[in-house]
Amino acid sequence: MAECPSLKTCPFFNDKMANMPATAEIVKRKYCNGEFTTCARYMTAKAIGKENVPIDLYPTQANRVEQLINDKKQ
Repeated sequence: MAECPSLKTCPFFNDKMANMPATAEIVKRKYCNGEFTTCARYMTAKAIGKENVPIDLYPTQANRVEQLINDKKQ
């Protein structure tokens, strides 16, 4: 499986989840070292740029991606 190209610099894991290593490891296994194209953070960055990815966007929140893209277009 491919590793997400943003894993080493992802602020979500390097800042927000630093104090939850067990939970971070589970999410990393699924999204960062597996199906990273289904990660909400990856999808948002790909569509509208890394600088437009909200810090509070969880990898599991794919339901927010469309709204973020639409908001950026307006």
